[in-house]
Amino acid sequence: MPEEDSDNVIMDGFEVIGVNPIPKKERNMTSWKFFIFWAMASGAALVPIAGEKLYNMGLIYAIIAILLATGIGLIPAGLISDMGRQIPVPSLVVARKTYGYMSSGGYSLIFTFLNLGYFGLNDSVGALIISSLTHTSIIDWYIIMGGIQILLVLLGARWLEYFFRYTAPLLIISFGILTYFLFTTYRINTASLLSPIGPFTWGAALDFLLGFSILAWTYKISTQTRFGVPFSGREKVKTRAGYFVASPLGIMLPVLLMGIVGFFGNSVDPGTGWNVAVLAFPGIHGINRIIIIIAAVLLALSLIHPNAMNLYPATADLLTSLQPLFGKSVYGKWAQPVATLLLGIGGIVLAIAGILARISSFIDILEAIIFPFTFILIFDWFMRLRHTTKINDYYKIPRTLKNNVRSGALIPAIIGTVIAIFGIGPYDYIFAYFPEALFGSLVGLLIYAVIYHFSASETEKHDSEKKVDYDKFDMESE
Repeated sequence: MPEEDSDNVIMDGFEVIGVNPIPKKERNMTSWKFFIFWAMASGAALVPIAGEKLYNMGLIYAIIAILLATGIGLIPAGLISDMGRQIPVPSLVVARKTYGYMSSGGYSLIFTFLNLGYFGLNDSVGALIISSLTHTSIIDWYIIMGGIQILLVLLGARWLEYFFRYTAPLLIISFGILTYFLFTTYRINTASLLSPIGPFTWGAALDFLLGFSILAWTYKISTQTRFGVPFSGREKVKTRAGYFVASPLGIMLPVLLMGIVGFFGNSVDPGTGWNVAVLAFPGIHGINRIIIIIAAVLLALSLIHPNAMNLYPATADLLTSLQPLFGKSVYGKWAQPVATLLLGIGGIVLAIAGILARISSFIDILEAIIFPFTFILIFDWFMRLRHTTKINDYYKIPRTLKNNVRSGALIPAIIGTVIAIFGIGPYDYIFAYFPEALFGSLVGLLIYAVIYHFSASETEKHDSEKKVDYDKFDMESE
């Protein structure tokens, strides 16, 4: 079984920790690093599409929708961030105790392909930008961009954090340059864009935002925060709050700022103008044209940030489901790099297949599956698992069907997913105002809470009322 300090994180330059616990000596990321990491993971050339998707709302309502989505996702995302600091394993490993070992493995496989879908979306936009600038084959750039992203993920979370931190200024400068030329090249009647421009519903807008950003990222957050400074019961309130909000605010700030720019870009070129890197800038030549091209290339390279955090969790998801096949052999050590390479190639194939044209349908599927799963997992962790389980417990394959498939959690999650996809029949009108996927998730969570209340043992209920001293709490097996 994994011992927290016994596994090497790096071997021959590549990260090989897989889904094993992160050694204590490697857990030193601060809240500021969390913020930068997730801001760079979230901010990329695809993000301004939020402006196109919210365009009919008008700018004021679009901004309000983004702020509402931030408020809705802040607590779940913050709780998952705390989970990663309390127990240094990915959330899908924790889910083995909530959903059962086999059920969690099934979810891991599903999430692997959902992450690959996002990888394909970002790879498509980056390739489109470079191809448009160079007038070369977009297929070649699908492969080149995807290959760069695969290499970075092979190096692992620590190198990803370095890359994100030191390239952050380049992203800000390049996007700022393109924004400047957008507003100086085109005549934009801002006043006419403040009010609603066409038909829209709040429910659909929030559904898109939550699935496009904060709640789609939430279950992945602990994959990175497990490298953070361990949670301590002696932390100051200000310190704990900083860790709690760093990741979700990092995710949503780019959505707000880049979404606004995408909104104005769409106003000058409906349907495609949100991608400011491929906008035509008439009348601009010479040195300014060169600056625009350089900025567009840098913006395309920024897509490495979110794609790293699509491919990296995809690898963790796959290894979570397949880990029993590996163990401690050298082949097990190389499982992470090999899985990263194969999955990265799969993401490139999805980009070539044209997944960008199907982004709305993809988001609908993603949120319908991920949201109920995440809400129930968070509830179970804070009500039960953090008090009653140790790290090694998550890596023991159960011998009984009950512990491999925990129907008490799986059925509510499935019900939530069904509601998120098919609605509630004659009462679907409420989804004009309330996000459908969020509604399904809350129904699933409520059902699970009722099941937990009536099925939890007296010991579990007693443990859930304890105040845990995290400075003394030993999550390792005795």
